[in-house]
Amino acid sequence: MLNKLKNLFGKKPVNPKESNEPWVNVVNTNFDEGSPTQGFMELEWNNAFIKFLRENGFEGKTDEEVVDQWFTALCKNIGAQLDEESKFVADADVLPKRRKKVDKKS
Repeated sequence: MLNKLKNLFGKKPVNPKESNEPWVNVVNTNFDEGSPTQGFMELEWNNAFIKFLRENGFEGKTDEEVVDQWFTALCKNIGAQLDEESKFVADADVLPKRRKKVDKKS
């Protein structure tokens, strides 16, 4: 899952904070050694990224709220995709078809 997240973030522009292109970066990750599902990621972004998120329906009183809403939605979508991929049957077209029930009244 972390690799999927990393691939979603673009390369850092020369002056990312001043760029007109939306940009977000993972600065740091922290996980509880005793409970790896507990932790947080520290992100940095530019104003163009906030504008992009707001134009695409993410809302919040602060930039942090907007980014948190986006990041939560992103993680949920990735989780859902991984769940769907685990249910995939590669050879579904070659599985035996259902057999007709035979009436045993004879």
